Amino acid sequence: MSAPGLYVHVPFCARACPYCDFDFQVGRTPPVAEFLAALERECRLREVEPGLGLRTVYIGGGTPSMLGPEGMRQLLRWIGERFDLREVVERTVELNPEHIDEALLDALREQGVDRVSLGVQSLGTDALAELGRVHRAEQARRALVSCVEHGLRVSADLIVGWPGQTRAQLLADLAGVLETGIDHLSIYALTVEPGTPWERLAARGRRGVPDADAQADRLSEAAQFLGEAGFEHYEVASYCRPGARAQHNHGYWTWRDYLGLGPSAASARHCADGSVHRRTNRRGFGAWAAAPNDETSEERLEPGEAAVEGLWVGLRALDGFEVAAWRARFPVYDEPWLRAAVARQLAKGNLDWTNGVIRVAEGRWLWHDEIGADLLTAG
Repeated sequence: MSAPGLYVHVPFCARACPYCDFDFQVGRTPPVAEFLAALERECRLREVEPGLGLRTVYIGGGTPSMLGPEGMRQLLRWIGERFDLREVVERTVELNPEHIDEALLDALREQGVDRVSLGVQSLGTDALAELGRVHRAEQARRALVSCVEHGLRVSADLIVGWPGQTRAQLLADLAGVLETGIDHLSIYALTVEPGTPWERLAARGRRGVPDADAQADRLSEAAQFLGEAGFEHYEVASYCRPGARAQHNHGYWTWRDYLGLGPSAASARHCADGSVHRRTNRRGFGAWAAAPNDETSEERLEPGEAAVEGLWVGLRALDGFEVAAWRARFPVYDEPWLRAAVARQLAKGNLDWTNGVIRVAEGRWLWHDEIGADLLTAG
């Protein structure tokens, strides 16, 4: 079995963003000692092998930077003591711009972090207010520059397609973040999730809702702008300068195993017969910390189910996937079955199959969800 990626969910935020349905707890002072003790307890209860070798480490949330320099140092030390990091190719931590200072960045570098992902979302004052973000535009610019100057590989998250966003506002955001010297962007269309404050406010007419056509326009404009700036569009929502792909996230699209720790964190293990065992931890910091191994959601995808899911997951990477690699990972189906499964999307021009590689056809990446929904009926 290849070394898995590790994801640690840090479930603390200073405030709730109105569009977010992630698992988090709002408060000023994260209980770091309790969190670390629960992580260790989860590992023991799940019998996670001490010294397990990892390929990547990703600390997300929530807002990991709320742990502060010392809390982050303690978490990273625990990971280093609990796992074998000698073969790790990337260590990423998510940060919010308002938390970034010299002490935090020094702590990250000291503990071997080489990549950070910043939740910028926009550099527009009105947009930041609409999205419920704490930081200011200039604060985000300074944070990006500081991370670059500390020798970190830097990714910025942007949200596009919020109600009323214009092409000019989008291009200003893109130009502003590229000026800071970052090498990676993740771009997401605003989604109003059920049960979020945004949904409730929209129902009362106090917030707008995204327009799907406008969102498609903004996503296409972003792809064109970034392509002209020399960025590679390598995954549906991801762009980078040459050589700066996010290795941890890329592992998801190439069917690598991953281990998730913390409340609501997910894990996946691929078995030799092509089946996949998945596990999702219970939500809520308090409930998870009290009993990290209780009320988890576990499922086993049978080989056929896993193979079908592997098709659309593999197509998130815009390079596509090698048919031989897919068949090695999911050996239940042969090539004639695969040709039949993708026939409709090939005929529509949404997929391309050339030299043993299947990929989303040029210019058709906005249709990824439609392609995936069709492929999921193949089983």
